[in-house]
Amino acid sequence: MEYQPEEHTENRTVAMGGKIYSLRMAKEMTQEQLAGVLCVSPAAVSKWERNLANPNIEMLCALADFFDCSVDELLGRTTKELERAGKYDKNRIRMAETAEELLLLSEVSRQKGLLSMEEEMKQYRGECSFLKFAVGYFLNAMMEKLVPGQIVGLLNNYAATLPAMEQAEGRMIAEVLGMIVSGERKELIVELMASYIGVGYREKIGGGHLILNRELKREELLAKYREKTVATQKTALLEELIGAGDFEVQVLLKNLDNATLTAALCGASGAVVTKFFANLADRVLVFICEDMENFKGGEEEMARAQERVLELFRNIQM
Repeated sequence: MEYQPEEHTENRTVAMGGKIYSLRMAKEMTQEQLAGVLCVSPAAVSKWERNLANPNIEMLCALADFFDCSVDELLGRTTKELERAGKYDKNRIRMAETAEELLLLSEVSRQKGLLSMEEEMKQYRGECSFLKFAVGYFLNAMMEKLVPGQIVGLLNNYAATLPAMEQAEGRMIAEVLGMIVSGERKELIVELMASYIGVGYREKIGGGHLILNRELKREELLAKYREKTVATQKTALLEELIGAGDFEVQVLLKNLDNATLTAALCGASGAVVTKFFANLADRVLVFICEDMENFKGGEEEMARAQERVLELFRNIQM
């Protein structure tokens, strides 16, 4: 297996989530504190920083005003002022995101075995193509009876062929995979990654964003909502979907925005909620549950959302 680095351009920019995260860190604020200033939920801030959702225009302006920067800077059109101020380093932010994924791989491999890392990589949507290559390379090399130390050395050689700004990330990946295979404790893995990324970004590694013990977490959330009753008689519109097939539910989910789904499920019974939950990815499931807990709407909003869901469902069946 030969690694082919992707072509890179010098003016490649950090995603908006990384900018919001770094500006928040520069003010030494938690997600909860920033959410309080902006009058939004902590879950909303978390989604922005993980690039799972984007602030609307009004919120972009509020963020720009609060952080004393331009909307253009938040959108990635200019970065020089932020770089001069030392408020973020796009390569270190990316490394922190890669570190988070490596911790998840460590937990998954501990629960399900080393081969489960390859399955986990099929869901990976991050920017680091070397991570996917390294996981596949490591597992293949182990099947060829190479020892972990040898594999780490070979991956370090491949890392040396990466663009200069990504070589440290590549070495970090190689060493962490070696630690995962050797069964090292999470605390030691975190310390190694922090030593590559730096003190200012350490808080992000292994923080509250990680969803560890995934199967346990999913089962806890399903159990929490399984006995839920409909909010009112007007919000029982989705009961007919209990018998819907998984394919139909998955098509619905692809066509629903989070706000509509959240409002609709808040009014529905546990049977409906768990039907939808069963077709959500682990990470999305956690965010939807957070949104449901923070939902402040009333009966009318829930009913309108359910009508929208039913309209989409009937269109699917036509």
